[in-house]
Amino acid sequence: MNEMTAYRQFAEKMLHGDSKWIPAILKSMINDEQAVLLVSLPGTAEDMAEKTGRSTQDIENDLLDMFRKGLTFKKEKDGKTLWNPPLHIAQFHDATIVWPEATETFYENWRNYMEEEWPKMAEIFTQLLPRPYTRVIPVNKSIEGIRAQVLAPENVREMVENAQKIAVTKCTCRTTMKNCDAPIDVCLQVNRGADYAIDRGSGREVSKEEAMDIIRRAQEEGLVHVTVNKSGMGHFICNCCGCCCQAFTLLISDGLPLCDPSRFIPVIDHDRCTACGECEDRCWFGAIVVDGESARVLDEKCLGCGQCAAVCPEEAIVLEEAREPGFIPS
Repeated sequence: MNEMTAYRQFAEKMLHGDSKWIPAILKSMINDEQAVLLVSLPGTAEDMAEKTGRSTQDIENDLLDMFRKGLTFKKEKDGKTLWNPPLHIAQFHDATIVWPEATETFYENWRNYMEEEWPKMAEIFTQLLPRPYTRVIPVNKSIEGIRAQVLAPENVREMVENAQKIAVTKCTCRTTMKNCDAPIDVCLQVNRGADYAIDRGSGREVSKEEAMDIIRRAQEEGLVHVTVNKSGMGHFICNCCGCCCQAFTLLISDGLPLCDPSRFIPVIDHDRCTACGECEDRCWFGAIVVDGESARVLDEKCLGCGQCAAVCPEEAIVLEEAREPGFIPS
Protein backbone atom coordinates (compact mmCIF):
# COMPACT_ATOMS: atom_id res chain seq x y z
CA MET A 1 0.00 0.00 0.00
CA ASN A 2 1.35 3.42 -0.95
CA GLU A 3 2.01 5.56 2.16
CA MET A 4 0.17 8.61 0.82
CA THR A 5 -2.72 6.32 -0.09
CA ALA A 6 -2.84 5.27 3.57
CA TYR A 7 -3.34 8.87 4.76
CA ARG A 8 -6.02 9.41 2.13
CA GLN A 9 -7.65 6.06 2.92
CA PHE A 10 -7.90 7.07 6.57
CA ALA A 11 -9.63 10.31 5.54
CA GLU A 12 -12.08 8.26 3.49
CA LYS A 13 -12.85 6.10 6.53
CA MET A 14 -13.66 9.33 8.36
CA LEU A 15 -16.15 10.07 5.50
CA HIS A 16 -13.79 12.84 4.38
CA GLY A 17 -12.11 11.49 1.27
CA ASP A 18 -11.62 14.99 -0.15
CA SER A 19 -10.25 16.45 3.11
CA LYS A 20 -7.11 18.55 2.98
CA TRP A 21 -6.61 18.62 6.74
CA ILE A 22 -7.25 15.05 7.96
CA PRO A 23 -4.21 13.66 6.11
CA ALA A 24 -2.20 16.63 7.40
CA ILE A 25 -3.34 15.98 10.99
CA LEU A 26 -2.42 12.31 10.69
CA LYS A 27 0.96 13.07 9.12
CA SER A 28 1.78 15.39 12.04
CA MET A 29 1.23 12.47 14.44
CA ILE A 30 2.70 9.30 12.91
CA ASN A 31 5.11 7.98 10.30
CA ASP A 32 4.28 6.26 7.02
CA GLU A 33 4.56 2.69 8.38
CA GLN A 34 2.18 3.57 11.21
CA ALA A 35 -0.29 5.08 8.73
CA VAL A 36 -0.34 1.83 6.76
CA LEU A 37 -0.82 -0.10 10.02
CA LEU A 38 -3.67 2.18 11.11
CA VAL A 39 -5.75 1.63 7.96
CA SER A 40 -5.07 -2.13 8.16
CA LEU A 41 -6.84 -2.42 11.53
CA PRO A 42 -8.77 -3.99 13.23
CA GLY A 43 -6.81 -7.00 14.42
CA THR A 44 -4.33 -8.31 16.94
CA ALA A 45 -0.63 -7.46 16.80
CA GLU A 46 -0.04 -10.94 15.38
CA ASP A 47 -2.69 -10.36 12.69
CA MET A 48 -1.09 -7.05 11.74
CA ALA A 49 2.41 -8.55 11.62
CA GLU A 50 1.20 -11.17 9.17
CA LYS A 51 -0.71 -8.61 7.12
CA THR A 52 2.13 -6.07 6.88
CA GLY A 53 5.15 -8.38 6.89
CA ARG A 54 6.66 -6.65 9.94
CA SER A 55 7.71 -8.18 13.26
CA THR A 56 5.12 -8.58 16.00
CA GLN A 57 7.29 -6.57 18.41
CA ASP A 58 7.52 -3.63 16.02
CA ILE A 59 3.76 -3.75 15.48
CA GLU A 60 3.10 -3.80 19.24
CA ASN A 61 5.38 -0.80 19.74
CA ASP A 62 3.55 1.16 17.05
CA LEU A 63 0.12 0.19 18.35
CA LEU A 64 1.04 1.37 21.86
CA ASP A 65 2.48 4.62 20.48
CA MET A 66 -0.72 5.25 18.54
CA PHE A 67 -2.80 4.30 21.60
CA ARG A 68 -1.17 7.12 23.57
CA LYS A 69 -1.88 9.45 20.66
CA GLY A 70 -5.57 8.48 20.55
CA LEU A 71 -5.41 6.65 17.23
CA THR A 72 -5.87 3.06 18.40
CA PHE A 73 -8.27 1.52 20.90
CA LYS A 74 -7.76 -1.84 22.57
CA LYS A 75 -10.18 -4.48 23.75
CA GLU A 76 -9.37 -7.71 25.55
CA LYS A 77 -11.13 -10.71 24.03
CA ASP A 78 -10.45 -14.44 24.54
CA GLY A 79 -7.10 -13.68 26.15
CA LYS A 80 -5.95 -11.53 23.23
CA THR A 81 -5.75 -7.78 22.67
CA LEU A 82 -7.81 -6.62 19.69
CA TRP A 83 -6.87 -3.21 18.31
CA ASN A 84 -9.29 -0.89 16.51
CA PRO A 85 -8.96 2.46 14.70
CA PRO A 86 -11.22 5.48 15.39
CA LEU A 87 -14.83 4.79 14.40
CA HIS A 88 -15.62 8.29 13.13
CA ILE A 89 -14.40 11.87 12.97
CA ALA A 90 -15.77 12.80 16.43
CA GLN A 91 -13.84 9.97 18.11
CA PHE A 92 -10.74 10.83 16.08
CA HIS A 93 -11.01 14.45 17.25
CA ASP A 94 -11.79 13.87 20.91
CA ALA A 95 -9.19 11.15 21.45
CA THR A 96 -6.28 12.75 19.63
CA ILE A 97 -6.65 16.32 20.93
CA VAL A 98 -5.65 15.22 24.45
CA TRP A 99 -2.48 13.47 23.20
CA PRO A 100 -0.03 14.53 25.94
CA GLU A 101 2.86 15.33 23.57
CA ALA A 102 0.81 17.10 20.90
CA THR A 103 2.68 19.70 18.82
CA GLU A 104 1.57 23.16 17.77
CA THR A 105 1.54 22.00 14.13
CA PHE A 106 -0.94 19.29 15.12
CA TYR A 107 -3.20 21.82 16.88
CA GLU A 108 -2.96 24.25 13.96
CA ASN A 109 -4.05 21.52 11.55
CA TRP A 110 -7.04 20.71 13.76
CA ARG A 111 -8.01 24.39 14.00
CA ASN A 112 -7.93 24.64 10.21
CA TYR A 113 -10.08 21.52 9.92
CA MET A 114 -12.65 22.82 12.42
CA GLU A 115 -12.93 26.17 10.66
CA GLU A 116 -12.88 24.99 7.04
CA GLU A 117 -14.23 21.42 6.88
CA TRP A 118 -16.12 20.54 10.07
CA PRO A 119 -19.23 22.68 9.34
CA LYS A 120 -20.04 20.63 6.23
CA MET A 121 -19.43 17.33 8.04
CA ALA A 122 -21.53 18.47 11.00
CA GLU A 123 -24.49 19.01 8.67
CA ILE A 124 -24.06 15.45 7.37
CA PHE A 125 -23.97 14.17 10.96
CA THR A 126 -27.32 15.76 11.75
CA GLN A 127 -28.84 13.98 8.75
CA LEU A 128 -27.34 10.57 9.59
CA LEU A 129 -28.07 10.43 13.33
CA PRO A 130 -31.66 10.04 14.60
CA ARG A 131 -30.80 12.11 17.70
CA PRO A 132 -27.78 14.20 18.71
CA TYR A 133 -24.96 12.25 20.40
CA THR A 134 -24.90 14.64 23.38
CA ARG A 135 -27.37 16.50 25.58
CA VAL A 136 -27.28 19.30 28.11
CA ILE A 137 -27.46 18.72 31.87
CA PRO A 138 -28.72 21.63 34.01
CA VAL A 139 -26.07 23.25 36.19
CA ASN A 140 -26.44 21.97 39.72
CA LYS A 141 -27.39 25.27 41.36
CA SER A 142 -30.33 25.71 38.99
CA ILE A 143 -32.06 22.48 40.09
CA GLU A 144 -31.64 22.91 43.85
CA GLY A 145 -35.13 22.87 45.33
CA ILE A 146 -36.76 22.26 41.94
CA ARG A 147 -40.32 20.97 42.20
CA ALA A 148 -40.14 18.60 39.22
CA GLN A 149 -38.52 15.17 39.31
CA VAL A 150 -34.84 15.35 38.43
CA LEU A 151 -33.59 12.00 37.15
CA ALA A 152 -30.15 10.64 38.06
CA PRO A 153 -28.82 10.94 34.46
CA GLU A 154 -29.58 14.68 34.48
CA ASN A 155 -28.28 15.47 37.97
CA VAL A 156 -24.57 16.11 37.72
CA ARG A 157 -24.04 15.66 41.47
CA GLU A 158 -25.64 12.21 41.39
CA MET A 159 -23.61 11.30 38.33
CA VAL A 160 -20.41 12.12 40.20
CA GLU A 161 -21.50 10.40 43.40
CA ASN A 162 -22.50 7.22 41.53
CA ALA A 163 -19.29 7.01 39.51
CA GLN A 164 -16.81 4.25 40.29
CA LYS A 165 -13.87 6.18 38.86
CA ILE A 166 -13.40 9.74 37.58
CA ALA A 167 -10.58 11.37 35.67
CA VAL A 168 -10.12 14.97 34.49
CA THR A 169 -8.86 15.80 31.00
CA LYS A 170 -8.41 18.93 28.95
CA CYS A 171 -11.37 20.32 27.04
CA THR A 172 -10.71 19.20 23.47
CA CYS A 173 -12.53 22.14 21.88
CA ARG A 174 -10.92 24.98 23.86
CA THR A 175 -7.51 23.30 23.58
CA THR A 176 -7.85 23.46 19.81
CA MET A 177 -9.80 26.63 19.08
CA LYS A 178 -8.52 28.96 21.86
CA ASN A 179 -11.36 31.45 21.35
CA CYS A 180 -11.77 32.23 25.06
CA ASP A 181 -9.94 32.05 28.38
CA ALA A 182 -12.38 29.65 30.10
CA PRO A 183 -10.72 26.83 32.09
CA ILE A 184 -9.21 23.99 30.08
CA ASP A 185 -8.80 21.21 32.66
CA VAL A 186 -12.49 20.73 33.42
CA CYS A 187 -13.74 17.80 31.37
CA LEU A 188 -14.58 14.73 33.46
CA GLN A 189 -14.26 11.17 32.21
CA VAL A 190 -16.39 8.62 34.07
CA ASN A 191 -15.87 4.88 34.67
CA ARG A 192 -14.68 3.30 31.39
CA GLY A 193 -13.89 6.76 30.05
CA ALA A 194 -11.74 7.39 33.13
CA ASP A 195 -9.97 4.04 32.75
CA TYR A 196 -9.13 4.91 29.15
CA ALA A 197 -7.82 8.40 29.96
CA ILE A 198 -5.66 7.16 32.83
CA ASP A 199 -4.35 4.19 30.85
CA ARG A 200 -3.08 6.30 27.95
CA GLY A 201 -1.88 9.19 30.13
CA SER A 202 -4.27 11.84 28.80
CA GLY A 203 -5.98 12.41 32.16
CA ARG A 204 -5.48 12.02 35.88
CA GLU A 205 -7.74 10.37 38.42
CA VAL A 206 -9.62 12.71 40.76
CA SER A 207 -11.71 12.15 43.86
CA LYS A 208 -15.44 12.82 43.88
CA GLU A 209 -14.77 15.92 46.01
CA GLU A 210 -12.35 17.32 43.43
CA ALA A 211 -14.75 16.43 40.63
CA MET A 212 -17.48 18.49 42.31
CA ASP A 213 -15.02 21.37 42.77
CA ILE A 214 -14.39 21.22 39.01
CA ILE A 215 -18.15 21.21 38.36
CA ARG A 216 -18.62 24.25 40.60
CA ARG A 217 -15.76 26.11 38.92
CA ALA A 218 -17.21 25.35 35.50
CA GLN A 219 -20.62 26.63 36.62
CA GLU A 220 -19.10 29.85 37.96
CA GLU A 221 -17.36 30.38 34.62
CA GLY A 222 -20.66 30.07 32.77
CA LEU A 223 -19.85 26.73 31.16
CA VAL A 224 -22.62 24.31 30.18
CA HIS A 225 -22.60 20.65 31.32
CA VAL A 226 -22.92 18.14 28.47
CA THR A 227 -23.00 14.33 28.53
CA VAL A 228 -23.87 11.33 26.36
CA ASN A 229 -27.46 11.46 25.15
CA LYS A 230 -28.78 8.33 26.85
CA SER A 231 -30.60 7.54 30.07
CA GLY A 232 -27.79 5.52 31.67
CA MET A 233 -24.47 6.68 33.07
CA GLY A 234 -22.38 8.28 30.33
CA HIS A 235 -18.62 8.14 29.88
CA PHE A 236 -18.03 11.89 30.21
CA ILE A 237 -19.26 15.18 31.62
CA CYS A 238 -17.97 18.01 29.44
CA ASN A 239 -18.12 21.66 30.44
CA CYS A 240 -18.64 23.63 27.25
CA CYS A 241 -18.51 27.22 26.05
CA GLY A 242 -20.41 28.64 23.10
CA CYS A 243 -17.36 29.98 21.26
CA CYS A 244 -15.13 26.88 20.99
CA CYS A 245 -17.44 23.85 21.33
CA GLN A 246 -17.67 21.90 18.07
CA ALA A 247 -21.42 21.41 18.63
CA PHE A 248 -22.50 24.69 20.23
CA THR A 249 -20.78 27.00 17.74
CA LEU A 250 -22.71 25.56 14.79
CA LEU A 251 -25.90 25.22 16.82
CA ILE A 252 -25.67 28.95 17.58
CA SER A 253 -24.58 30.15 14.13
CA ASP A 254 -26.50 27.77 11.85
CA GLY A 255 -29.13 26.16 14.05
CA LEU A 256 -27.68 22.67 13.52
CA PRO A 257 -29.19 20.26 16.10
CA LEU A 258 -25.87 18.85 17.32
CA CYS A 259 -26.84 18.68 21.01
CA ASP A 260 -30.18 17.94 22.64
CA PRO A 261 -31.57 20.27 25.32
CA SER A 262 -32.24 19.16 28.86
CA ARG A 263 -35.81 18.34 29.92
CA PHE A 264 -36.17 21.72 31.60
CA ILE A 265 -36.84 25.30 30.62
CA PRO A 266 -36.50 28.51 32.68
CA VAL A 267 -39.60 30.34 33.86
CA ILE A 268 -39.36 33.97 34.98
CA ASP A 269 -41.18 35.53 37.91
CA HIS A 270 -41.84 38.95 36.38
CA ASP A 271 -42.73 40.45 39.75
CA ARG A 272 -39.25 39.67 41.09
CA CYS A 273 -37.29 40.35 37.89
CA THR A 274 -35.51 43.74 37.87
CA ALA A 275 -34.36 43.54 34.22
CA CYS A 276 -30.72 43.68 35.33
CA GLY A 277 -29.56 41.72 32.28
CA GLU A 278 -27.38 39.20 34.13
CA CYS A 279 -29.28 36.29 32.60
CA GLU A 280 -29.08 37.73 29.07
CA ASP A 281 -25.32 38.20 29.39
CA ARG A 282 -24.91 34.64 30.72
CA CYS A 283 -26.79 32.82 27.95
CA TRP A 284 -24.62 31.47 25.12
CA PHE A 285 -27.65 30.71 22.97
CA GLY A 286 -29.44 34.06 22.89
CA ALA A 287 -32.41 32.34 24.52
CA ILE A 288 -33.19 34.99 27.12
CA VAL A 289 -33.58 38.71 26.50
CA VAL A 290 -34.44 41.72 28.62
CA ASP A 291 -37.63 43.13 27.16
CA GLY A 292 -38.84 46.30 28.83
CA GLU A 293 -39.05 45.84 32.60
CA SER A 294 -38.45 42.08 32.66
CA ALA A 295 -36.52 39.28 31.01
CA ARG A 296 -38.18 36.97 28.50
CA VAL A 297 -37.28 33.39 27.46
CA LEU A 298 -37.14 32.41 23.79
CA ASP A 299 -38.17 28.79 24.17
CA GLU A 300 -37.10 27.73 20.67
CA LYS A 301 -33.48 28.71 21.39
CA CYS A 302 -33.23 27.47 24.98
CA LEU A 303 -31.21 24.35 25.84
CA GLY A 304 -32.29 24.32 29.48
CA CYS A 305 -28.77 24.60 30.89
CA GLY A 306 -29.91 26.64 33.92
CA GLN A 307 -27.10 29.19 33.78
CA CYS A 308 -29.64 32.02 33.79
CA ALA A 309 -31.26 30.71 36.98
CA ALA A 310 -27.88 30.17 38.61
CA VAL A 311 -26.76 33.74 38.03
CA CYS A 312 -30.02 35.63 38.73
CA PRO A 313 -29.41 37.91 41.76
CA GLU A 314 -33.15 38.16 42.53
CA GLU A 315 -33.79 34.40 42.24
CA ALA A 316 -36.50 35.32 39.76
CA ILE A 317 -35.81 32.38 37.45
CA VAL A 318 -36.63 28.74 38.15
CA LEU A 319 -36.40 25.67 35.95
CA GLU A 320 -39.57 23.77 35.23
CA GLU A 321 -40.07 20.42 33.54
CA ALA A 322 -40.85 20.91 29.86
CA ARG A 323 -40.31 17.37 28.50
CA GLU A 324 -41.25 13.90 29.75
CA PRO A 325 -38.52 11.62 31.17
CA GLY A 326 -38.78 9.52 28.01
CA PHE A 327 -37.29 12.44 26.08
CA ILE A 328 -33.86 11.09 27.10
CA PRO A 329 -33.09 8.11 24.82
CA SER A 330 -32.72 4.73 26.51
